[in-house]
Amino acid sequence: MKRIAWIVLVAAALAAADGGVAGKWGGSIEVADSNSNSPHVTPVDLELEQNGAALTGKIGRRGDADRVVIKNGKVDGNKVYFEASSSETASPMKFTLTLENGKLTGEMRGAVESGQIAGKVSLARQ
Repeated sequence: MKRIAWIVLVAAALAAADGGVAGKWGGSIEVADSNSNSPHVTPVDLELEQNGAALTGKIGRRGDADRVVIKNGKVDGNKVYFEASSSETASPMKFTLTLENGKLTGEMRGAVESGQIAGKVSLARQ
């Protein structure tokens, strides 16, 4: 009986991991503003599709119809990695996130015209 319960538990965990991050997420990216020394918070929406370890989708400012396609997306355990580029960036923004307690949190790093930037990312399922 214990073995059957264990098999069911493992199967449920694998099923959850299979589509672990797929879906709609919403939250914010907080970047320090070097001019005012205060954070600049941008509300964002993220839509992810997961096929095994491969990750695709789009990200953009909340309420903005223009979303950018994410590239080089992958899931490794509870870690999520992807890149996104827009006309406002000088290089791809690289996202390194952790799925924990139903939330994706981590950092974004990249470059804009004025130099390198880094931000704190916090997203929850919608």
